[in-house]
Amino acid sequence: MAFDVDERTQAADVESLFTPNTGNTGPGTGEVPSNPSYGSNPSFGDTPPEGQEHLPRPGTRIHHYELIRELGSGGMGTVFLARDTRLGRRVAIKFLHTTDPDVTRRFIREAQATALCSHENIVIIYEVGEFQGSPYMVLEFLQGQPLNKLIKGSQRLPPARAVELMVPVVRALACAHERKIVHRDLKPDNVIVTDSGGIKVLDFGIAKVLQGGESSVEVDVDVAAPAGAPPSPANEGREKAELTRHGAIMGTMPYMSPEQWGIGVDIDHRTDIWAVGIMLFRMLAGKHPLDPLYGPQLMVTAQLDEPMPRLGDLAPDVPPDLAAVVDRCLLKHKDQRFPDAASLLQALEPFLPGRYSRELRIDESPYAGLSSFQEADADRFFGRSREIAALVNRIQDRPLLGIVGPSGTGKSSFVRAGLVPVLKRSGEKWESLVIRPGRQPLTALASIIAPLVGSSTTLEGDIQEQRQLVERLAQEPGYAGTVLRSRARRSRRKLLLFVDQFEELYTQVPDANERLAFTSSLAGLADDATSPVRVVLSIRSDFLDRVSEDERFMAELSQGLFFLSPPNREGLRDALVQPAEMAGYRFETPQMVEHMLGHLDATQGALPLLQFAATLLWEQRDTANKVLTEQSYQSMGGIAGALATHADSVLGELSTAQRALVRAVFLRLVTPERTRAIVSIGELRELAKDSGEIQRLIDHLVQARLLVVQTGGGASGATVELVHESLLHSWPTLRRWLDEGQEDAAFLEQLRNAARQWQAKGFDAGLLWRGEVVEEARRFQRRYRGELPKLQRDFLEHVLAQEQKAARRRRALVIGSTAFLGLLAVAAVIALVVIHNAQREAERQAVIARSAEAEAREAAAVASNRLAEVQAKELERQKAQEQAETANAQVALTNDELQRKNSELIEALENANKAQMKARFAKRHAEKNAVTARKAQDEAIRAAKQLQTLLRKEQERAQRLQSQLGSPVIDELK
Repeated sequence: MAFDVDERTQAADVESLFTPNTGNTGPGTGEVPSNPSYGSNPSFGDTPPEGQEHLPRPGTRIHHYELIRELGSGGMGTVFLARDTRLGRRVAIKFLHTTDPDVTRRFIREAQATALCSHENIVIIYEVGEFQGSPYMVLEFLQGQPLNKLIKGSQRLPPARAVELMVPVVRALACAHERKIVHRDLKPDNVIVTDSGGIKVLDFGIAKVLQGGESSVEVDVDVAAPAGAPPSPANEGREKAELTRHGAIMGTMPYMSPEQWGIGVDIDHRTDIWAVGIMLFRMLAGKHPLDPLYGPQLMVTAQLDEPMPRLGDLAPDVPPDLAAVVDRCLLKHKDQRFPDAASLLQALEPFLPGRYSRELRIDESPYAGLSSFQEADADRFFGRSREIAALVNRIQDRPLLGIVGPSGTGKSSFVRAGLVPVLKRSGEKWESLVIRPGRQPLTALASIIAPLVGSSTTLEGDIQEQRQLVERLAQEPGYAGTVLRSRARRSRRKLLLFVDQFEELYTQVPDANERLAFTSSLAGLADDATSPVRVVLSIRSDFLDRVSEDERFMAELSQGLFFLSPPNREGLRDALVQPAEMAGYRFETPQMVEHMLGHLDATQGALPLLQFAATLLWEQRDTANKVLTEQSYQSMGGIAGALATHADSVLGELSTAQRALVRAVFLRLVTPERTRAIVSIGELRELAKDSGEIQRLIDHLVQARLLVVQTGGGASGATVELVHESLLHSWPTLRRWLDEGQEDAAFLEQLRNAARQWQAKGFDAGLLWRGEVVEEARRFQRRYRGELPKLQRDFLEHVLAQEQKAARRRRALVIGSTAFLGLLAVAAVIALVVIHNAQREAERQAVIARSAEAEAREAAAVASNRLAEVQAKELERQKAQEQAETANAQVALTNDELQRKNSELIEALENANKAQMKARFAKRHAEKNAVTARKAQDEAIRAAKQLQTLLRKEQERAQRLQSQLGSPVIDELK
């Protein structure tokens, strides 16, 4: 019984546990189409179909389960999606369309027996019970699709894929058979491939409990034709049978064994082995062995004297040994079949992917070491079967998938050696293309498109066309998708583009516009599920948040994220043990394997470390006894010391000068974020004056499996990188180098980018560093003892030379400015002296003016007094004259005295007039001197203001020079 969150499977299986439905959609598929009973929801006012009136409605609470909605309904059962409010999970609850207490009792008894089968490949039954007289069971809620969706029509599966799908089914049967439970209705509809890659067998609820020869419950009889048969009126419906206590025909006709067709014949676990044979035959040959017979015509199965067709006759390309296994499953006498599921499992396991599928060359290691698995290594890639199956299912519906996981989980190997080979063996035609973003992601994308659109016949023409193609991709993000879709349609195949190490887009590409152009092109490639193009990218989980810079691409990618966790213990065991078994070797003791797995359980990057340690063990193997020995494992220091010991031993074989170059090489191959960097061999050669020495050293490290060289096209040529990121975590020497050079790492990356831009722009002097970064470059030169590539050395030399020229210009400017300012200072001093003297003279003249004014006032006062005296005397004279005139006779004055008095009076008057004139002259002179003093004072103030303005302008000019030349001019002036 299947429960699919997408509702792809609900209709296909809801009737399997119960008796018949109506409306088969196709021969032998067991699918249920839309019909009046499917999806009807009484809670929305619909009238429930007959027999379903007693069923609960969505929203009903049954103990701690709350019904959410109906998922599907069959002839005698209805399935609801529900939530377990106690444990906070979703479950599926299946109700039987009956209130018969006897049926309910038998249903619950058999469901409880099925619940005893606890196995990873059997659907889990959490609980059984009764609600308002109707029996129900609570099952796990699965996400996936039934097997019949994968093998629909006449599609054939590769043998390894077919066995890979059926082995978990046989394991589930083995578990059930041990508990005396027979499935009895095994068919593709009852096998679910979950989205996580697991295989689940459903519908053990109709099994016969072999205890005391109990009679069984009859279920439905599927009269549909086998796969591949044309539709006909005979298979448009299913017959309904009645529940009975006694033996009756039960099962689905295309998968029923001969004993199921014979009334009264005992049915045991070998009936399920027959069904496995039919399913394998159908997957390998693309049709039922009795095709084109269907429905009741399949009753010929019960004719024991008529053997079944042999698989090798219908599918001669199937390995004979595998065909023999299938033929044995389909022997009509059940005693001649495999005696049990465990025996069948043992016969099928050698045909699993990678199991003894090819002969290894002499001394060829079955392990990959620190190198990633490639497509050619698919036969020795183990431990990821479940994840591969899950991704194969998802890639059908999702055009863009992101394989997300931490470093060391084997994302690249998973796609290259796992997904791609399985797709190519799936029966569909697939073509795969692989790129890495590197420093120039658009160029990498153009390199796979150029051969499809190019017309040049020369190397120069190829380079020119590729440059034009890069420009077009930047301007037209949809162009790449147009070309690859056209290629896929012309060749009538699907195309998979794998973008490996996608985080390089953010660690090695500083230009945000180029990053956006690349992600836009990928979004244009994977734009619809109906397209023949699929894009799969691998990215470290700690870089996933960087994808959000392109919102459209992030929205598309977020729907296709596939999180690849490190292999579990069983996966690691398969990856460790099965390659050795493929080569005919074994580990000396089980404790040795357990010790290795125990250490790897808590180790970062366990998978590459396992591969490397196993490779070292293989190199020290006991060829005589074909054993990987405990002594070899201990001598290499176990898992923990294998990688570090190897790297240190390689380093110890080198001279001091070579070790210094190795340090420079490894530091160059690590980004500031401590991820692997892809560096061209040409750039590494520049780390030493003798490029040949660097080349020999790189070759030595590649041979020692510490570095890997990738041969690329175009101008970039061959590139070098660390063989695996686990070196960053597991080699203490490299970690120490990185810690010591942590201060320089960011500067070196900045230097590399600046030097490349300087070179790309034709060594434009405008791109040379200036300002504070120049001082940082000086400090770097003083402390750095490593080797720099020639381009970076030239860049630093030009930066420092430019800085020296600028310094000389600044010194000259400072000297000239100082001299000019000195002259200004002298002129200012002179002006101040002149102003000071003028001010003093003005003050002196003011004092003189004030004295003259005082004298004038005094003289005026004297003159005024004398005038008063004269006037008084004149009055006296007049009075005397009057008296004389009055008394001519009495007083007589002589003429001399009168003249003298007159003379004195005239003289007094003249003196008074002179004093007044002198006072007026002194006053005018004082006023003139005061005006002159005020003018001198204003002139001095004006000159001081002009001097201050001139000084301020010079200071501003000095500051501008400082900002332009990067030198503290003002400080030097001070």
